Amino acid sequence: MLKLLLGGSGSGKTTLLYQRIRARAEAGEKSILLVPEQFTSSTEGRIHRELGDALSGLVESFSFTSLAEHILSAEGGSAVQTLSDAGRAVLVRRALEELQDNVHYYFCQMAAETIDELKSAGLSGRQLYELAQDCGTDSAKLSELALIFQGYETLLAGTGMDPSDRLELAASRLEAALARGELPEFLRDRAVFIDEFDTFNAPKKRLMGALLASLPTVTVALCDDGTPLVPGDMSLFSGAKQVAAQLRQLARRNGTA
Repeated sequence: MLKLLLGGSGSGKTTLLYQRIRARAEAGEKSILLVPEQFTSSTEGRIHRELGDALSGLVESFSFTSLAEHILSAEGGSAVQTLSDAGRAVLVRRALEELQDNVHYYFCQMAAETIDELKSAGLSGRQLYELAQDCGTDSAKLSELALIFQGYETLLAGTGMDPSDRLELAASRLEAALARGELPEFLRDRAVFIDEFDTFNAPKKRLMGALLASLPTVTVALCDDGTPLVPGDMSLFSGAKQVAAQLRQLARRNGTA
């Protein structure tokens, strides 16, 4: 089940989230707290301050990356070689070299950064190529990028895995475990709490969908004043309202709204 904690900055969302985590811990129930990568160290410190030594052992904090690695370690896939940003740039350069005279708009760094953004949005090279055909004056530029992207994907298939693909693989492994009626031990009987995120890219959303289908509750704190989202809304909270709407749709799709 999806639960949303909505409120403006300083409204007490995180305090309430920790209160719920503490209540579970006092009842002997375990929880997982998901935060962005840059907050993992400070979050572990706060868990100990808020819950103390005895209860903090019932709470584990993860980033999406570290959670994915735990899932892959339990379900298989952790040993798959994964490219670094430098490794991605090398493969993109090779893709550009193979295209040679067909490349007019993109150089290596720009192409590598754009491919990273496209993968975060959940697009493949083939999908981008199909979309490019209906983009008018931008079709040539996007078609070129799609060819570079597809070349990168071909080279990647024989080399390893793009970093963003590890979240997709972890979601796939979790979905397969759920289909078998099994879950990794570290997820069983846990509630998940998610804090400090403004948005979620496509790989994170897929992993969240698997968590929603697998676990009793997933609670997400968002900086949102709670008023309905209206078409054309460009207010301070419009981005968070769109994220909240996407999460509700994700929960309905997984039968956990």
